[in-house]
Amino acid sequence: MNKNLCRLFSIAEKQTRHIVGLMSGTSLDGLDIALCAIEGNGLNTKVNLKQFATIPYSKDVKEKIKKVFAKEKVDFGYLILLNGWIGKLHGRWIKECLNNWNVGAEEVDIIASHGQTVFHYPKIFHGEEEFGDATLQIGDGDHIAVETGIITISDFRQKHIAAGGEGAPLALYGDYYLFLAVFLISSSRSVTSLFRSLIALISTGTISA
Repeated sequence: MNKNLCRLFSIAEKQTRHIVGLMSGTSLDGLDIALCAIEGNGLNTKVNLKQFATIPYSKDVKEKIKKVFAKEKVDFGYLILLNGWIGKLHGRWIKECLNNWNVGAEEVDIIASHGQTVFHYPKIFHGEEEFGDATLQIGDGDHIAVETGIITISDFRQKHIAAGGEGAPLALYGDYYLFLAVFLISSSRSVTSLFRSLIALISTGTISA
């Protein structure tokens, strides 16, 4: 069997997976990088935040992104160049963080990259009957994978839209934890635990704040 497929099967069978999550928001303030140990799945997921860093976007990076950010007309040549460039940049920053944390790339199972949103266009905004919801994130996952040598998954918003959502695939986890907290308000320990898990999920880019 292909060694990469074997690697994926091995990760799937692990009780605990070490995942680097990336989140860069529309505020263009920078890239959040979180290293988490994750157990279980679905509502039984447990997240332990191991390391965290925010790398601010420089003025130059912001200006590059602003050339295509939320604009109805863009230079497509520049857009595709920026897509790979952002991916490689994020990859370099991940390597710097892992080095600072004394964590080897071989200790990380997967990188989960949200990508840098440059345009989010749900149907309620565009009103075109023929088309559905739409979104675009740049920071190509393949460039991140090659730069870091770590398996990278990305395009979470696109997958959610393809399945009929609006591009916020795991936002319901946040709603679930907050709703459940209301019923556990009498137990401060339970509420604290829930909100710590919620913060960890936000930090990895698993849900949107």
